[in-house]
Amino acid sequence: MVMPSVDILHSALRKAKRVLPTKGIANIAKRERNRGAKQLDALMKELVVPLRTYLESFPKKKYLHPYERSLIELTLGDGNYEEVLGNVDALRKKVVSVGKEHASFCAKSLTKREAEERLTEGVKKIEEVFNHEAQVVDDLLHIAKTLRAMPVVDLETPTLCLVGAPNVGKSSLVRTLSTGKPEVCNYPFTTRGILMGHIILNYQTFQVTDTPGLLKRSDEDRNNLEKLTLAVLSHLPTAILYVHDLSGECGTSPSDQFLIYKDIKERFSDHLWLDVVSKCDLLQKSPVVFITEDSPDHEELARYRKMGPNGAMHVSVKSEAGLAELKVRVHELLTSQMAKIRSQNSNQENLVIT
Repeated sequence: MVMPSVDILHSALRKAKRVLPTKGIANIAKRERNRGAKQLDALMKELVVPLRTYLESFPKKKYLHPYERSLIELTLGDGNYEEVLGNVDALRKKVVSVGKEHASFCAKSLTKREAEERLTEGVKKIEEVFNHEAQVVDDLLHIAKTLRAMPVVDLETPTLCLVGAPNVGKSSLVRTLSTGKPEVCNYPFTTRGILMGHIILNYQTFQVTDTPGLLKRSDEDRNNLEKLTLAVLSHLPTAILYVHDLSGECGTSPSDQFLIYKDIKERFSDHLWLDVVSKCDLLQKSPVVFITEDSPDHEELARYRKMGPNGAMHVSVKSEAGLAELKVRVHELLTSQMAKIRSQNSNQENLVIT
């Protein structure tokens, strides 16, 4: 938890004013300079301690899981997380420097009046320094709220990741495959929810996630949602359930879906994979052709536009066609994914021992 900068300052001022001089000092001038020095030191510490606590509490990005690092970069912008923490540390050092300087001045006062003036001057200067850069604390508060809003994903649990173009029916399948009601998680950089559900199989819990849809374009042109999908596939132990919609309903032509699919399939060929053609109740005998599409120029594309990839299952959430078989296949896929993860972990342990 990060307090707003104005609350930190008001709390520090209030606590510093309650600090009393050391007991037993009879000389008025000595007592006053003692009180002033102690109050300035207390004010400095009341401002510095929470800043230092924040710096120690926020994780260093280099120690985070690659998926968590990707989330932070996509959400906050590359380098912004480290920059804000650096600015908070710079403010902490300035407050320490100014606080110690003015506490020392106050401790050297020769009269009661001089001690009071240096106390007032010191408090004013510390306030000015803190207020001048207080925005960095509020920036850190925004980061804290953003991090807390991120969906919680178990980084070690096998995950079934539904991938495909936008609106192909991934969310409906997550609801169908998951036990209970999937949790809707809002990523901070979008109002669109991402569905996270779970499948319990042989006393083992697996995650099921719907990822943002991919469009036919280069990585340089992808938005943060599409980059999130690639981050999930790159950094989490995922098995892929790739969803195709050949009905013409989703808004992405079958030919474009084919190109997206070929790209993702090539990139993540090492993942366990299952292809599903959704909305099969809407499929016609002839493939849907968009006005903007070129005529199929090779056999594989022509076959894809009609039936999807080789071996793809045809399902419909609306008519429930193929759902029972899909659940069986998904269970088999996740069981294989668990075995794969255990094998990889075993090999890593053997390498460490060796």
